[in-house]
Amino acid sequence: MKILVATHPFGDTGRQPLDLLESTGWELVRNPYGRRLKTGEVGKHLQGVDGVIAGTEPYTAETLAQADQLKVIARVGIGLDSVDLAHCRDRGIRVTYTPEAPSDGVAELTLANIINLIRAVHESDHSVREGAWNRLMGRLVREVTIGVIGVGRIGSRVISLLQPFQPTILATDTNPAVFGRPLPNVRWCGVDELLQRSDVITVHIPLNARNRHFINRDRMARMRTGVLLINTARGPVVDEAALTDALIQRHLGGAALDVFESEPYEGPLARMDNVVLTAHIGASARASRFLMELGAAEDCVRVLRGEAPMHDAIADELD
Repeated sequence: MKILVATHPFGDTGRQPLDLLESTGWELVRNPYGRRLKTGEVGKHLQGVDGVIAGTEPYTAETLAQADQLKVIARVGIGLDSVDLAHCRDRGIRVTYTPEAPSDGVAELTLANIINLIRAVHESDHSVREGAWNRLMGRLVREVTIGVIGVGRIGSRVISLLQPFQPTILATDTNPAVFGRPLPNVRWCGVDELLQRSDVITVHIPLNARNRHFINRDRMARMRTGVLLINTARGPVVDEAALTDALIQRHLGGAALDVFESEPYEGPLARMDNVVLTAHIGASARASRFLMELGAAEDCVRVLRGEAPMHDAIADELD
């Protein structure tokens, strides 16, 4: 057997995932670039490979056409928009993922961004560095209404983290299995009401064809003036061009983005003082990253040994 560790870094938060792979005695090949693989680089490394420990690099049908004996793609993380699941199903390639491991890290970053934005921490930092001493007036968390779009693993954790602060929390979800589930101090409502009533909106929905540009120009227009928007889900869930315009026009008061339509991000949002940008670090907490890598390694080995994985992405997403 041959396993490609495509994601980078891998093993930096603890050797157990790497030790597990090495203990099989199978051939192990590491990402040779020391960075995220780009489109066009993935396919040439898949020849003769039985399993891949994958990051966010793309596994399209075109890329996978170069995989002559691939049996499993074990995704380090939760997002599956970079993998053509239907093609993998048709080819008999198992796809696994680690949905629980990154959730605490992303939820905590979301909370940090909520507090950052409503207290203008980033703007005060900039002003001090520029020689000003602007004592900007913010709000307490309990003063604001926070709208949570998507109340799955991460959205529900955000709500739990917010409870001690006692804000008004509105929640909505497009999944009827989730919508309306009893949660303390939460009022469920439709998307339109949430957009119109929230002071802060945080997005936690998966990227799929239905959710691409879910937060679009029309939905931004329905938000109240001065609203703060946070996206720690997937970049294309938010229309960045529309967001840029809404911020320039001051209809939106600010934004915090950890994910982008194209990464690494280079664009006009980087030049705005009322926007907080982070480099897709939601899951970049040591404990989260370790559990993601360990879960991916375990499932990769399980599949290659003919066992069922802990988290079957194709079964969860397509069935």
